[in-house]
Amino acid sequence: MVVAILMSTFNGEKYLNEQIESLVNQTYKHWNLFIRDDGSIDHTSQIITKWMRRDKRIHYIDDDSKNLKPANSFLKLLKEVEADYYFFCDQDDYWKSIKLETMLKNASNNQTIPNLVYCSLKCTDKNLVPEENDFENLMGKLSGKSRFIGNDMPGCVMMINKKLRDVAINSYTGNNIIMHDWWLALIAEVFGNIAFLDKKLIYYRQHGDNSIGAGHRGGIIRKAFHKDVFSKQEDLVRETYFQAKEFYSVFHNQLSDEWNDFLSMFIKCGSESYRYRLQFFNTYKLHESSKLRTLAYEYFFVFKLNNLLATKERD
Repeated sequence: MVVAILMSTFNGEKYLNEQIESLVNQTYKHWNLFIRDDGSIDHTSQIITKWMRRDKRIHYIDDDSKNLKPANSFLKLLKEVEADYYFFCDQDDYWKSIKLETMLKNASNNQTIPNLVYCSLKCTDKNLVPEENDFENLMGKLSGKSRFIGNDMPGCVMMINKKLRDVAINSYTGNNIIMHDWWLALIAEVFGNIAFLDKKLIYYRQHGDNSIGAGHRGGIIRKAFHKDVFSKQEDLVRETYFQAKEFYSVFHNQLSDEWNDFLSMFIKCGSESYRYRLQFFNTYKLHESSKLRTLAYEYFFVFKLNNLLATKERD
């Protein structure tokens, strides 16, 4: 069994040593770490070189492309590396020593369909001290068609098989795709299988410089009144619509009748009345990872989608 850990770095000198150390300390030892740097100007490359000299399982994927951003950087790694199972690794988290072993024990032996397993996480401050953040309680709350309006799995909690990797690298256009992890989740939901492992196997470090993070500290109610929550919700509704449209464009010839009907109706929402969108939302019982998130998404989707799409077109 070939296990690959994929890490994309960018100016990660503050926490990179600790993250790689947590990988080296895994109870499951038969892995290889592949690192691609996205144009760091700090000491990230020196840290990578140091660890490569210490451990032959650590490899540097060198290419001339810089500033690809996380989604495209991880995609490049997926294309370069052949393995049976893949894990995505951020440069600033810290993995519990049993993460690989625990998740691999829950891997499916069926390599003929896209398979994905994901775990939970524990939010911490920059010093790995646990802190209150509702984000960690949102894992495992989505399934089925609701995955098209929300994503409850950042890449760092995922394990995917080779079949899912192969479908992803042959379908990922980069156009209107929110993040690589969300795209992978959609493929696995529609064409394969997703399993949630309710164990917090990662310390998810929040330090203010995260490329993608858990957002503001505290509970959902506190976050709901943050000044930028409405603009973010508008962005989410707009982006999920275009991502669904992209998914349909790429896979429409491979979809079952059920998924074809759902995505066709989703796309039609962009030109129909609010009554149509409300009926669509209720027919499929769409929901986000919490009741408040669901209410917010539903409001902007039902009553504002036409305007949000028009704004996108003007941009």
